[in-house]
Order: sequence, then structure tokens, then C-alpha cells
Amino acid sequence: MVKKLWNKNFILLLQASAISTIGDLMYSVAIGYWVYEQTGSSALMGIMSAISMFVTMFLSPFSGSIVDKCNRKWVIVIGDLFQGGIMLTIGALAYMNKLNVPGVLVAAFLAALGGVFYSPAANTSLIDIIPKDDIVRGQSLFSGVSSTINLVGTAFSGVMVAFFGVPLIIVLNGLSNIYSAISELFISIPKTAQQGERVNLKSILCDTRAAITEIISDPHMQLFVPCMLILNLLASGPFSLILPFTMEKNFSVEQYGYFMSVWSIASLASVIILGIIKFSPKARFWIMAVSFSASSIFMVLTFLSKQFIPMCIMAFIAGFLNAAGNAIFNASLMLALPEKNRGAIMGFVSSACVGGTALSSVIYGILGDIFPLYAVFAIGSAISLVPMLFLCFHKRTRSFILSH
Repeated sequence: MVKKLWNKNFILLLQASAISTIGDLMYSVAIGYWVYEQTGSSALMGIMSAISMFVTMFLSPFSGSIVDKCNRKWVIVIGDLFQGGIMLTIGALAYMNKLNVPGVLVAAFLAALGGVFYSPAANTSLIDIIPKDDIVRGQSLFSGVSSTINLVGTAFSGVMVAFFGVPLIIVLNGLSNIYSAISELFISIPKTAQQGERVNLKSILCDTRAAITEIISDPHMQLFVPCMLILNLLASGPFSLILPFTMEKNFSVEQYGYFMSVWSIASLASVIILGIIKFSPKARFWIMAVSFSASSIFMVLTFLSKQFIPMCIMAFIAGFLNAAGNAIFNASLMLALPEKNRGAIMGFVSSACVGGTALSSVIYGILGDIFPLYAVFAIGSAISLVPMLFLCFHKRTRSFILSH
């Protein structure tokens, strides 16, 4: 049993995640700016964001089963190496002025194939390399590091794109993935209950059937999975289209960076508090329920704000509350999953979340080419408040949080 949070494996996985997050952040800003400058279409930006999500949606239930049977350390290492190779190839094409929109979309598809195995391996490994009673703190620290990176990186993203150029940023992203893969070689990750079993179609289908049975028979999952799909469909799409949203409001790329940094500051502040203070189960439930519900209201106010400063204030409050709700709910969900089928079940949960997000990105992108983005975002966020209240204050949600 792991005795302390700050052990070697946790530190190595944390710093590897931090380095690759820096590269991914700069790449997403640079390539999003490049695509929008090339096409001027919010719909195309939505499609680009949705490609990786659709891959995750369709393959996560099966990739989780495969990961359960594999050495998770090597899945993580190979995933980073694979993505690093893709980024270096795209970077070389950009330097030769041969990069085009179809190439970017293909790269997004290939990177998603690697990520669909990397994510369940990293997420399930995190559960096994930190103490069980420190899951909320551990997740909060991971989120805090990511938020800090987003805070610093996004604030200067516009400047860095202008100074370094898109090709160099893509190459740096590839190098960050390769560095992460090398450092991950020194992580020790416990074996899963199924590790070493043969991976074939029959075993994958068997695990998938078992995961479906587990989800259908569990009264909490019967509530959570459809609600996750609906909520992500209604509320997540705007986050992949913040750049055209800010430009539509006549804000600069620098202001886009500052706006995103405000969200990161809020998330960081929230997870720091959750990472330091241990709340009782009853307090965790009320924090989660109130935070999730109120965050939807403040998102509506964010999108309707006409001035930059008020918009940032509303976004800060929404980001703080959203991060608190997610940290508590996700930690409880991880602890509740059975170890034997954890990867496969997480795959279905991820599929519901990402599937809703992917469809949301496409729908919002198409609607954004027809109607003002701020109006579409505000209406979608307002509608999402209904299923959010239903989920947060349902008696099954309360019993779930109190018992995990």
C-alpha cells in the first residue's frame, strides 16, 4: 500500500504530465490560431476539436479493456513517444510551408489514437500510486499544476505565437512529449488484476460486456452516464471556441490569453483549497452540488457580458466553482470503480463525457457561423442548468458522494 502522497512515482508522473501539458497548451493555441486565420470558420475549428473527441468516444470503451491487460507504464511511454513523433512531423511540414488544413486534421486524428490509450493508463495509474484517502488531494494537485501551466502559458500565448511562430511551437510540443516519455521510464506502476492476460477480440468484447453490465446494474451509473452526456452536449462546446468568441467581441489575441488565464487562476485557487483542506463527506456533497449549479449561472453571465473586465470576473467565479465540483465528483467516481474492470468502465464514462463534448463542439461551431456566438453560448449554458440541478440534488448523487 502507498503510504504517502509525495512518493517517487507520483512526482515523476506529475512532472511528466506538466511538461507535456506545456507543449500541448502552446500547440493548441498556435494551431487553433493558424486554422482560424486560414479559414475564418468557427465551424471548422469545432470540427478540428471534435475529431479527437469522436475517436475517444468510439474507442474508449475498448481501449480501457486493453489497458487493463497491459503494462500501463509502457502504454504511457509509447503514447507520449507516438504523439511526439506526430508533432515533429507536423512541425517539419510547417517549416517547409507544406502544412495545410487536411494535414492538421489528420494529425489530430492520429494523436487522438495515441491519447485514447494514454489517458486510461495514466488515470488508472494515478489511483494506484497515491494513498486512497488522498485521492482528492492528489487529483487537486494534478489539476493545480495543469491550471498553473495554463495560467502562465495562456497569458503569453498570443505573444509567443507571434514571437516564435507556429512551426517552432509545434516542434517544441513534440520535444516535450519525448522528454515526458523518457522520464516516465522510471515510474513503477502496480500491476492490474488482469495484466498479462491475452488481448484478443473475444477478451475485449467480454470485458466490454462486463463493463456494460456493471454500469447498467449500478443505480448510480444509471444516473451519471446519461447526465454526463447531456451536460457535456449542452455546456462544453463553447470551451473549444473561446478564440473566435473573443474575436467576435472585438477583443485582441492578447485579451483572449488573459481571459483564459482568469479561468486558470480560478481553477488553481479552487483546487489548492481542496488540496489543503479535508472536508467531511457531507460538506463535499454540498460544495459539489452548489458549485456545479452556480457555475452554470455564472457562465451565462460570462457570455452575456459586453465589457472585458466584467466578463473576466464572471468567468473567474464560474471557473472556481466548476473546478471545485469536478474535483469532488471525479475523486468519488474513481474510488467507486471496481479494480478488476476499472479501465473498461472508465472508458464508457469517458465515452459519454467526450461524446457529448464532441457533438457540442460541432453543433456550437455550426450555429456560430449562423448566429452570434455569445447568444448561442448563453442559451446553451442556461438550458444546461436544468439537468445540472437534477443531477446534483438527486438522492443517488447524495448517497454516492457521502459513501465515497
